[in-house]
Amino acid sequence: MAAAKPMTLQERILQIDHIQARRFMKLNGDSIDIATQGIIRHLRACARMDVNPDASAVREIIDDALNGRRVFAETSNDLLAA
Repeated sequence: MAAAKPMTLQERILQIDHIQARRFMKLNGDSIDIATQGIIRHLRACARMDVNPDASAVREIIDDALNGRRVFAETSNDLLAA
């Protein structure tokens, strides 16, 4: 079995939605850091739950990054702390 080729975040977003991939490419500064963190968290959550990433969630993460908002999903650790 051949090893999977490593994929960049840009390539992964392109697989989800080409429009959001173009929007992601235009980000810079703090907004790209915010979007990167949010999208990586979304991809990890989708992998954990064995579901496909949602294009509308990626769009929302990019919108929030453009507005300078960091959005974090609740995790099981957050629920235990409450």
